[in-house]
Amino acid sequence: MSFLNPLFLLGLVAVAAPIIVHLVRRTKAPRIEFPSLMFVRRVPQKTIRKRMVQNWLLLFLRCLAFLLLALAFVRPYFGSDAANEAQGRRANVILLDTSFSMRFGNRFEQAKQRAKSIIEQANGSESFALVSFGQSYETQAKFTSDAAKLKAAIDTLQVGSSATDYVQALRGSAELFKEASQKDRRIVLISDFQAAGRNPAETAFQISKDIKLQPVDVGEQNTANLAVTDISAQSLIYQPKYSEKLTARIANFSDEAREGVRVEFLLNERAVEKRELKIAAHDSATVEFTGFNLNEGANQCVIQVEGDNFPFDNKFNFTLRREEQLKALLIETAGRGRSESFYLRSALTTGENLPFNLEVKTAGSVSPSEVSKYRVVIVNDAAVNPALAASLIKFVEGGGGLIIAAGPHTDAATFNQAFANVVPAKLDEVVQLRGDYVTMSEIKTDHPVFEVFRQSGRLATARVFGYHKATPREGAAVLARYEDGNPALIEATQGAGKMLLFTSTFDASWNDLPLTPLYLPLVRQMTRFLGERETRAWNPIGQTFTVAVAKDGALPAVDTPAGERLTERKQTSTGELLINAKEPGFYRLRYPEKSDFAAVNVDTKESDLTKLNVDEFVTSVTGADPNAQTAAAANEKLTNEEVESRQRVWWWLLVVALLLFLTEAILSRRTRMAKMIG
Repeated sequence: MSFLNPLFLLGLVAVAAPIIVHLVRRTKAPRIEFPSLMFVRRVPQKTIRKRMVQNWLLLFLRCLAFLLLALAFVRPYFGSDAANEAQGRRANVILLDTSFSMRFGNRFEQAKQRAKSIIEQANGSESFALVSFGQSYETQAKFTSDAAKLKAAIDTLQVGSSATDYVQALRGSAELFKEASQKDRRIVLISDFQAAGRNPAETAFQISKDIKLQPVDVGEQNTANLAVTDISAQSLIYQPKYSEKLTARIANFSDEAREGVRVEFLLNERAVEKRELKIAAHDSATVEFTGFNLNEGANQCVIQVEGDNFPFDNKFNFTLRREEQLKALLIETAGRGRSESFYLRSALTTGENLPFNLEVKTAGSVSPSEVSKYRVVIVNDAAVNPALAASLIKFVEGGGGLIIAAGPHTDAATFNQAFANVVPAKLDEVVQLRGDYVTMSEIKTDHPVFEVFRQSGRLATARVFGYHKATPREGAAVLARYEDGNPALIEATQGAGKMLLFTSTFDASWNDLPLTPLYLPLVRQMTRFLGERETRAWNPIGQTFTVAVAKDGALPAVDTPAGERLTERKQTSTGELLINAKEPGFYRLRYPEKSDFAAVNVDTKESDLTKLNVDEFVTSVTGADPNAQTAAAANEKLTNEEVESRQRVWWWLLVVALLLFLTEAILSRRTRMAKMIG
């Protein structure tokens, strides 16, 4: 037997109360020798002895009643020796959720207290391991019976900023049992049990049959939340004013519509504009901003929503960069009349926010030594001499971008000889379709060149009347083909640079592509893909992103959003710095000549606090019968309070004590009546 409130054992002194009362009432008269009563001296003594026998029963009833009353306040409970022995042979993994949804209310503190309580209720031979998890998992303590060490490890845990992945965590916990010798194994999963933490693609996953899963739910039902879930923006700008549309999406994860939701746009820590939205229950709304000015370099931008009880996911961080236009060179064939680069020149020089300052020259006027000053070179159906070809190859190997269009002025044999199989493909004979045409098909819409055509625009509407057959070189990728299977657009890398080969023309001589609305976005995407340095407006937390080195090749110093200096200096094969995004906010990149920023955001799927059906989840990952699993979980010894509340021994003690008091009262009354009658 154990006691929930052992301090109340002091109440056992109340048992002495009836004895004290009895002794006080049992008074002795002083003995006086009196001759006339000497013959009746023994009669009162016999009467007294009989009365003492009767009072012993009442005294026993009174003492027992007070004893039971004191024990009821102590709240005793009984533990099973067999269960305790089995628990002593058990290995446990406490799997504690540290994802950012645990920041809501006091969930995380509850989780840590429950973990400590489970450890406290185990006997000394039961072993525990502690694992924290979010999107990934981390072993905090391996199997040990040292309760102080385990509780100290729990105290050091901090809630994180990542999303939840239950399957990853369960897999890691199951692997830990390889280090345990006990056959009885249990995983105690302490979490708020978000539906978003379960990947639908992994619903078939199950832990081993010899592992029990005990869920401990610290989350609330029907929790409301607002969050900024996404932004759409042009991350690289080449003019002072941002004229594109900056769109932010605000989600309402609750059962009620929200009115008057305030959304604010901050640019370099200054408010630009505020809007108010109405968002239906379990729906989202978008808000747009435009027409604001940007500083040169990286601009820190934040979209934030106000008036929410869970502010951790109310900010969305991103950067907008304003840079100078890069130089691009267009090489064409000298000819009379209108230039064959008319359409191409118009597409690359008309409009706003153009990334390149385009120069147009004939093949004979280009000096091989000046090619290196450009970021992108376009050879538009021009015959290049060997010296220029060699210069272009060196240009690509140094990191430049090269686009080649092979039309009627391109001789296949001369082309192949000049570029020595370095370009994406070897050109073959010309195909001329008299009175007929082919269209482009097998287009890789997941490639950056064609990403603008995923939802609108069909390249298959463009008709091609002539093209070069081509044989892609080893390592090249065919991004689009014609209907007859011949390559249309081929990509290859050489050194640090990239190349694109279009086997038809950029003018209207061999196709009608320049006459369609698809032409302008296509040639701009090709140029951007080769010329612009890849920039991201923001990075997801938990992933690794790269940072460019300084002009002199030195690595920048990096400060986290919390202001701490990163000491880890891992690099890619090309020398770029790798940063593991562990905190939401802005990472400051300190270069000798300037400061740059990289934005990191939380995984917004974690913002949806909708709960899992815990019973269904446990059943799916264990394969156990729901009723059997529930019964097994009910029999687990979690805490003293839970065991005592199930047994309710105190209630029966109070009932018995009350019956004893009633019995004592009745017997006492009868004893007094008998004395009076006697």
